[in-house]
Amino acid sequence: MANCSLACVFLLSVLLLRSKAVSASLPPLIPPPLPIPPLPSAHQLQWQSSEMAFFLHFGTNTFTDSEWGTGHVDPGVFFPASLNTSQWIQVALDTGFSRVILTAKHHDGFCLWPTQYTNYSVAASPWKNGAGDVVAELAVSARAAGVDLGLYLSPWDRHEESYGDTVKYNEFYLAQMTELLTGYGEIKEVWLDGAKGEGEKDMKYFFDSWFGLIRQLQPTATIFSDAGPDSRWIGDEAGAAGSTCWSLFNRSAVTIGGDNDFLYSQHGDPNGSDWVPPQCDVSIRPGWFWHSSQHPKPALTLLDIYYKSVGRNCLFLLNVPPNSSGLISNEDIVVLQEFAKMRHTIFSNNLAKAAVVTANNTRGGDVKSRFSPMNVLKEGIYTYWAPEEGKFDWEIHLDFDRSQVFNVLMVQEPIQMGQRISEFHFDVLSGGQWLTVTNGSTVGYKRLLRFMEVEAQRVRLVIDKSRSDPLLSYLGIYWDPFSAKEGMLNTRISEQNFSGRQVIQMTLQKHSGTLSKSS
Repeated sequence: MANCSLACVFLLSVLLLRSKAVSASLPPLIPPPLPIPPLPSAHQLQWQSSEMAFFLHFGTNTFTDSEWGTGHVDPGVFFPASLNTSQWIQVALDTGFSRVILTAKHHDGFCLWPTQYTNYSVAASPWKNGAGDVVAELAVSARAAGVDLGLYLSPWDRHEESYGDTVKYNEFYLAQMTELLTGYGEIKEVWLDGAKGEGEKDMKYFFDSWFGLIRQLQPTATIFSDAGPDSRWIGDEAGAAGSTCWSLFNRSAVTIGGDNDFLYSQHGDPNGSDWVPPQCDVSIRPGWFWHSSQHPKPALTLLDIYYKSVGRNCLFLLNVPPNSSGLISNEDIVVLQEFAKMRHTIFSNNLAKAAVVTANNTRGGDVKSRFSPMNVLKEGIYTYWAPEEGKFDWEIHLDFDRSQVFNVLMVQEPIQMGQRISEFHFDVLSGGQWLTVTNGSTVGYKRLLRFMEVEAQRVRLVIDKSRSDPLLSYLGIYWDPFSAKEGMLNTRISEQNFSGRQVIQMTLQKHSGTLSKSS
């Protein structure tokens, strides 16, 4: 036994020495490049990776065919006889939305929870004999399904008597915010705006105090407003960001509810000192609350909004208002399901994964480097291609074994390292020369570009300008049959009819546009 123990110790020692010798013979790892500030926080990264969220406008307006309630509607009108928040959550999950935001209080001041600070709430309604709590039911449903919950508490309150008295109303507002942030578990987003009708009482909101309270009570919550601090409004309610869209921003340049520069909110600021990614909000129906006379947008319209929101470095906040029964309407569900199927059809097959991927230079100078160009085929932002420092020509090449047909490009940056790219273009090889099929400016978390149908065997992504050495975490090439079918992208450009840039331009002038324009 003793001899065996000694032999085992000896063998382990030999193996340990060999492993140390092997480790000593390996070259040291090349460290990652330096991040370029400003940088996102952990909860901002989690927020943007969700990509899409439901906005749930629900309240007395649902029962009065209104958008902006007066604040004087009898709370007795609120009676959602079939309310089922689990149905709301299931619809969201089934159609690709992992976050929901509820209007806990809209401008009319009616509260969807039994607040202790006003009688104008569900406690004064006949629903569940005044014992109901929509916020509580939604919180339970969301938690059970693993869906993030956010809340909107309108600053403007047309019912509350203290509104107009700066100190008293701010005390009232903070008290209600405290109820919401301490009574319903984890809240992942607090949504604020500066909406207020003309001729209403003057009111100064103590936003800094509000933000401080939110940070104390829900430190992982993303705070949204015109000026952040964590995410910003894109500046319209059409769901479309600017074709150039930076998460970099100067919060001091924008006032919540103020007369702000629309283009600044749309595009962000390449020299901004704050990280404030944008959010695009739009309703599936013409109004924000449910109206029996209104109908949802078609799925193809939602797909177009997806390209112009998520595909332009934004979170897509889609309002899906529950009806007066307390359910998401079937016709809305049908459209959402069709929208989900479209996205799956397009993005479930990345053609680039069949290609051999190379770069004209790589950090570490080895294809086996941890920064290999092959990383761009791995989903997620934590693996990426990085070029050699000091190089100013940055290209990723994809070679297929046969020609591919495609009309969509996806590019992603590892935004935890900062947003960098400010100009790029995408080429196909034909007749020995590279021809540009689309180009863009910013990338950020995700950039999607649609272009006329292309058939090619060799392609390349060229980064023309960047704040620092560019980093790429994902590259996707896809076929979108829906946009093509509708005539949005209805011309095929193949290697056979590529004979030079001039021919491409002539071909596309017949179809309103140039091939190098992004959608």
